[in-house]
Amino acid sequence: MSKNTFKWLNFTLTIIALFAIYVFLDGIIDPSLHGFMLIGLIIAGLVSLVLVLRNES
Repeated sequence: MSKNTFKWLNFTLTIIALFAIYVFLDGIIDPSLHGFMLIGLIIAGLVSLVLVLRNES
């Protein structure tokens, strides 16, 4: 497998893990912190996407 394939596999698994974290914590955390949790998960997903799309120089 190529390095690019592993990058996309890592991104896909990261998105699945972030979704699992959201589902698990949705009923546990205080509703006032729900927005912060979403922001944190979105930032983690975007960082993972940037790392996949970044070209190696």
